[in-house]
Amino acid sequence: MENKNKMSNIVPDWKAGTPKEDQLNKVLLSRTEGKTHTLLERLLSDKEINLYHSYANVVSIRRLGYNDHGPVHARITTYNALKILRLLHEGGIETSLETESVSNYEQSQVAVALGCFLHDTGMGVTRDHHEWHSINLIDPIIVRYLDWLYPSDMAARIVVRSMVHEIIVGHMAHIRIHSIEAGTVLVADGTDMTKGRSLIPFNLQLDPTVGDMHRYSANTISRVEIVKGENKPVRISIQMDNATGLFQIEEVLMAKVKASPIMKHLEIEAKIDDQESRMYLK
Repeated sequence: MENKNKMSNIVPDWKAGTPKEDQLNKVLLSRTEGKTHTLLERLLSDKEINLYHSYANVVSIRRLGYNDHGPVHARITTYNALKILRLLHEGGIETSLETESVSNYEQSQVAVALGCFLHDTGMGVTRDHHEWHSINLIDPIIVRYLDWLYPSDMAARIVVRSMVHEIIVGHMAHIRIHSIEAGTVLVADGTDMTKGRSLIPFNLQLDPTVGDMHRYSANTISRVEIVKGENKPVRISIQMDNATGLFQIEEVLMAKVKASPIMKHLEIEAKIDDQESRMYLK
Protein backbone atom coordinates (compact mmCIF):
# COMPACT_ATOMS: atom_id res chain seq x y z
CA MET A 1 0.00 0.00 0.00
CA GLU A 2 2.87 2.35 0.81
CA ASN A 3 4.39 1.85 -2.68
CA LYS A 4 1.02 2.47 -4.30
CA ASN A 5 0.58 5.73 -2.37
CA LYS A 6 4.12 6.78 -3.24
CA MET A 7 3.43 6.24 -6.93
CA SER A 8 0.16 8.17 -6.77
CA ASN A 9 2.09 11.17 -5.45
CA ILE A 10 4.47 11.04 -8.43
CA VAL A 11 2.08 10.26 -11.28
CA PRO A 12 -0.96 12.56 -11.59
CA ASP A 13 -4.44 11.15 -12.06
CA TRP A 14 -4.38 10.11 -15.72
CA LYS A 15 -7.89 11.46 -16.29
CA ALA A 16 -7.29 14.88 -14.77
CA GLY A 17 -5.93 18.11 -16.20
CA THR A 18 -2.93 19.70 -14.51
CA PRO A 19 -1.78 23.26 -13.71
CA LYS A 20 0.99 22.79 -16.31
CA GLU A 21 -1.58 22.02 -18.99
CA ASP A 22 -3.60 25.09 -18.00
CA GLN A 23 -0.48 27.26 -18.20
CA LEU A 24 0.41 25.92 -21.65
CA ASN A 25 -3.19 26.40 -22.83
CA LYS A 26 -2.95 30.09 -21.99
CA VAL A 27 0.37 30.44 -23.81
CA LEU A 28 -0.89 28.67 -26.92
CA LEU A 29 -4.07 30.73 -27.09
CA SER A 30 -2.22 34.00 -26.51
CA ARG A 31 0.17 33.33 -29.42
CA THR A 32 -2.34 32.28 -32.08
CA GLU A 33 -5.09 33.94 -34.09
CA GLY A 34 -7.67 33.26 -36.79
CA LYS A 35 -8.76 29.70 -37.46
CA THR A 36 -5.68 28.31 -35.68
CA HIS A 37 -6.79 30.06 -32.49
CA THR A 38 -10.39 28.91 -33.00
CA LEU A 39 -9.20 25.33 -33.49
CA LEU A 40 -7.00 25.37 -30.38
CA GLU A 41 -9.74 26.83 -28.21
CA ARG A 42 -11.75 23.66 -28.78
CA LEU A 43 -8.86 21.16 -29.02
CA LEU A 44 -7.37 22.16 -25.68
CA SER A 45 -10.64 21.55 -23.84
CA ASP A 46 -11.70 18.39 -25.72
CA LYS A 47 -12.30 15.70 -23.07
CA GLU A 48 -12.07 12.80 -25.52
CA ILE A 49 -8.68 13.94 -26.84
CA ASN A 50 -7.44 14.53 -23.29
CA LEU A 51 -8.34 10.96 -22.39
CA TYR A 52 -6.46 9.63 -25.45
CA HIS A 53 -3.43 11.72 -24.43
CA SER A 54 -3.66 10.70 -20.80
CA TYR A 55 -3.90 6.99 -21.53
CA ALA A 56 -1.01 7.26 -24.00
CA ASN A 57 1.01 8.59 -21.08
CA VAL A 58 -0.01 5.68 -18.86
CA VAL A 59 1.41 3.28 -21.45
CA SER A 60 4.48 5.40 -22.19
CA ILE A 61 5.50 6.09 -18.57
CA ARG A 62 4.07 3.35 -16.36
CA ARG A 63 4.27 0.43 -18.76
CA LEU A 64 7.34 1.25 -20.86
CA GLY A 65 9.38 3.72 -18.79
CA TYR A 66 9.56 6.29 -21.58
CA ASN A 67 9.28 10.06 -21.33
CA ASP A 68 6.06 12.07 -21.43
CA HIS A 69 3.95 11.43 -24.53
CA GLY A 70 0.74 12.86 -23.12
CA PRO A 71 -1.14 16.15 -22.72
CA VAL A 72 1.87 18.29 -21.77
CA HIS A 73 4.05 16.92 -24.58
CA ALA A 74 1.24 17.56 -27.07
CA ARG A 75 1.02 21.19 -25.97
CA ILE A 76 4.76 21.87 -25.89
CA THR A 77 5.38 20.36 -29.31
CA THR A 78 2.38 22.17 -30.82
CA TYR A 79 3.67 25.48 -29.47
CA ASN A 80 7.18 24.75 -30.78
CA ALA A 81 5.90 23.63 -34.18
CA LEU A 82 3.81 26.76 -34.65
CA LYS A 83 6.76 28.92 -33.56
CA ILE A 84 9.12 27.22 -36.01
CA LEU A 85 6.53 27.59 -38.79
CA ARG A 86 6.13 31.29 -37.96
CA LEU A 87 9.91 31.90 -37.99
CA LEU A 88 10.15 30.15 -41.37
CA HIS A 89 7.29 32.32 -42.64
CA GLU A 90 8.95 35.49 -41.35
CA GLY A 91 12.18 34.34 -42.98
CA GLY A 92 10.51 34.17 -46.39
CA ILE A 93 10.09 30.37 -46.52
CA GLU A 94 6.72 29.38 -47.94
CA THR A 95 4.87 26.34 -46.70
CA SER A 96 4.31 23.49 -49.14
CA LEU A 97 0.62 24.34 -49.47
CA GLU A 98 1.63 27.88 -50.45
CA THR A 99 4.41 26.82 -52.85
CA GLU A 100 2.13 24.35 -54.59
CA SER A 101 -0.64 27.00 -54.88
CA VAL A 102 -3.03 24.65 -53.14
CA SER A 103 -3.84 26.73 -50.10
CA ASN A 104 -2.50 29.42 -47.78
CA TYR A 105 -0.35 29.91 -44.70
CA GLU A 106 -3.30 29.78 -42.32
CA GLN A 107 -4.34 26.32 -43.51
CA SER A 108 -0.74 25.19 -43.08
CA GLN A 109 -0.91 26.47 -39.49
CA VAL A 110 -4.17 24.60 -38.92
CA ALA A 111 -2.68 21.36 -40.28
CA VAL A 112 0.43 21.75 -38.12
CA ALA A 113 -1.60 22.50 -34.98
CA LEU A 114 -4.05 19.64 -35.50
CA GLY A 115 -1.47 17.06 -36.59
CA CYS A 116 1.06 17.94 -33.92
CA PHE A 117 -1.50 17.98 -31.14
CA LEU A 118 -2.70 14.48 -32.03
CA HIS A 119 0.54 12.84 -33.20
CA ASP A 120 1.23 10.59 -30.18
CA THR A 121 -2.26 9.32 -29.34
CA GLY A 122 -1.25 5.90 -30.72
CA MET A 123 1.16 5.41 -27.81
CA GLY A 124 -1.91 4.17 -25.97
CA VAL A 125 -1.73 1.06 -28.20
CA THR A 126 2.01 0.37 -28.44
CA ARG A 127 5.33 2.12 -28.99
CA ASP A 128 6.10 0.28 -32.24
CA HIS A 129 4.37 1.93 -35.21
CA HIS A 130 2.44 4.18 -32.84
CA GLU A 131 2.18 6.83 -35.55
CA TRP A 132 -0.05 4.50 -37.56
CA HIS A 133 -2.11 3.66 -34.48
CA SER A 134 -2.54 7.42 -33.97
CA ILE A 135 -4.11 7.68 -37.43
CA ASN A 136 -6.42 4.73 -36.81
CA LEU A 137 -7.59 6.03 -33.44
CA ILE A 138 -7.88 9.70 -34.19
CA ASP A 139 -8.95 10.11 -37.84
CA PRO A 140 -12.67 10.35 -36.97
CA ILE A 141 -11.80 13.27 -34.68
CA ILE A 142 -9.74 14.90 -37.44
CA VAL A 143 -12.72 14.61 -39.80
CA ARG A 144 -15.08 16.00 -37.18
CA TYR A 145 -12.89 19.04 -36.52
CA LEU A 146 -12.39 19.81 -40.21
CA ASP A 147 -16.13 19.50 -40.90
CA TRP A 148 -16.65 22.07 -38.15
CA LEU A 149 -13.80 24.37 -39.22
CA TYR A 150 -14.48 24.28 -43.00
CA PRO A 151 -18.18 23.34 -43.33
CA SER A 152 -18.58 24.63 -46.89
CA ASP A 153 -15.06 24.03 -48.23
CA MET A 154 -14.56 20.39 -49.21
CA ALA A 155 -11.21 21.15 -50.87
CA ALA A 156 -9.85 22.61 -47.63
CA ARG A 157 -11.05 19.58 -45.65
CA ILE A 158 -9.35 17.18 -48.06
CA VAL A 159 -6.07 19.10 -48.24
CA VAL A 160 -5.73 19.68 -44.50
CA ARG A 161 -6.78 16.12 -43.60
CA SER A 162 -4.15 14.72 -45.99
CA MET A 163 -1.51 17.05 -44.55
CA VAL A 164 -2.43 16.07 -40.99
CA HIS A 165 -1.97 12.42 -41.93
CA GLU A 166 1.48 13.14 -43.38
CA ILE A 167 2.40 15.03 -40.20
CA ILE A 168 1.34 12.17 -37.94
CA VAL A 169 2.81 9.25 -39.90
CA GLY A 170 6.03 11.18 -40.50
CA HIS A 171 6.83 12.33 -36.97
CA MET A 172 9.09 9.37 -36.14
CA ALA A 173 11.20 9.74 -39.32
CA HIS A 174 10.37 6.14 -40.25
CA ILE A 175 8.41 7.32 -43.29
CA ARG A 176 9.96 9.83 -45.69
CA ILE A 177 8.08 13.12 -45.71
CA HIS A 178 8.28 15.94 -48.23
CA SER A 179 6.30 18.92 -46.94
CA ILE A 180 7.47 21.91 -44.92
CA GLU A 181 4.51 21.38 -42.61
CA ALA A 182 5.31 17.76 -41.75
CA GLY A 183 9.01 18.59 -41.53
CA THR A 184 8.26 21.32 -39.02
CA VAL A 185 6.39 18.94 -36.72
CA LEU A 186 9.10 16.30 -37.10
CA VAL A 187 11.68 18.77 -35.77
CA ALA A 188 9.37 20.23 -33.12
CA ASP A 189 8.75 16.74 -31.73
CA GLY A 190 12.49 16.42 -31.13
CA THR A 191 12.71 19.77 -29.33
CA ASP A 192 10.69 18.62 -26.30
CA MET A 193 13.71 17.28 -24.46
CA THR A 194 14.07 19.18 -21.19
CA LYS A 195 14.36 17.47 -17.80
CA GLY A 196 10.71 18.20 -17.03
CA ARG A 197 9.72 15.66 -19.68
CA SER A 198 11.69 12.90 -17.97
CA LEU A 199 10.87 13.87 -14.38
CA ILE A 200 8.06 11.40 -13.69
CA PRO A 201 9.68 8.25 -15.15
CA PHE A 202 13.00 9.26 -13.56
CA ASN A 203 11.44 9.67 -10.10
CA LEU A 204 9.58 6.40 -10.34
CA GLN A 205 12.97 4.63 -10.17
CA LEU A 206 11.81 1.83 -12.44
CA ASP A 207 13.84 -1.30 -13.05
CA PRO A 208 16.11 -1.16 -16.15
CA THR A 209 13.94 -0.91 -19.24
CA VAL A 210 13.91 0.14 -22.89
CA GLY A 211 13.36 3.83 -22.20
CA ASP A 212 16.29 4.33 -19.83
CA MET A 213 18.64 6.35 -22.06
CA HIS A 214 15.81 8.66 -23.10
CA ARG A 215 15.02 9.35 -19.44
CA TYR A 216 18.57 9.95 -18.29
CA SER A 217 19.68 12.05 -21.25
CA ALA A 218 16.59 14.26 -21.11
CA ASN A 219 17.11 14.76 -17.38
CA THR A 220 20.33 16.72 -18.06
CA ILE A 221 18.75 19.25 -20.47
CA SER A 222 17.66 22.43 -18.72
CA ARG A 223 16.39 24.62 -21.55
CA VAL A 224 15.52 24.61 -25.25
CA GLU A 225 15.16 27.95 -27.01
CA ILE A 226 13.72 28.45 -30.50
CA VAL A 227 14.60 31.87 -31.89
CA LYS A 228 15.42 33.65 -35.12
CA GLY A 229 18.76 32.39 -36.44
CA GLU A 230 21.83 34.46 -37.21
CA ASN A 231 22.16 33.19 -40.78
CA LYS A 232 19.02 31.07 -41.20
CA PRO A 233 15.38 31.56 -40.25
CA VAL A 234 15.44 29.32 -37.15
CA ARG A 235 17.97 28.62 -34.39
CA ILE A 236 17.40 25.83 -31.85
CA SER A 237 19.67 26.30 -28.82
CA ILE A 238 19.89 23.52 -26.22
CA GLN A 239 21.36 24.13 -22.74
CA MET A 240 22.43 21.05 -20.75
CA ASP A 241 24.04 20.34 -17.39
CA ASN A 242 26.46 17.73 -18.74
CA ALA A 243 27.36 15.81 -21.88
CA THR A 244 24.82 13.03 -21.26
CA GLY A 245 22.30 15.28 -22.97
CA LEU A 246 24.20 14.97 -26.25
CA PHE A 247 22.45 11.61 -26.74
CA GLN A 248 19.14 13.44 -26.90
CA ILE A 249 20.50 15.81 -29.56
CA GLU A 250 22.50 13.35 -31.64
CA GLU A 251 20.23 10.31 -31.51
CA VAL A 252 16.80 11.93 -31.26
CA LEU A 253 16.72 15.55 -32.46
CA MET A 254 19.34 15.29 -35.21
CA ALA A 255 17.83 12.06 -36.53
CA LYS A 256 14.58 13.95 -37.01
CA VAL A 257 16.30 17.06 -38.38
CA LYS A 258 18.19 15.05 -41.01
CA ALA A 259 14.92 13.52 -42.21
CA SER A 260 13.13 16.88 -42.33
CA PRO A 261 12.66 19.08 -45.41
CA ILE A 262 13.36 22.13 -43.23
CA MET A 263 16.89 21.03 -42.24
CA LYS A 264 18.54 23.61 -44.52
CA HIS A 265 16.70 26.41 -42.74
CA LEU A 266 17.94 25.51 -39.23
CA GLU A 267 20.82 26.38 -36.94
CA ILE A 268 21.31 23.96 -34.02
CA GLU A 269 23.52 24.71 -31.05
CA ALA A 270 24.32 22.74 -27.88
CA LYS A 271 25.67 24.46 -24.76
CA ILE A 272 27.16 22.29 -22.02
CA ASP A 273 27.10 23.89 -18.58
CA ASP A 274 27.76 27.35 -20.06
CA GLN A 275 31.35 26.31 -20.78
CA GLU A 276 31.31 24.44 -24.07
CA SER A 277 29.28 25.26 -27.17
CA ARG A 278 28.86 22.86 -30.08
CA MET A 279 27.22 23.75 -33.40
CA TYR A 280 25.47 20.92 -35.20
CA LEU A 281 24.10 23.14 -37.94
CA LYS A 282 25.02 26.70 -38.79
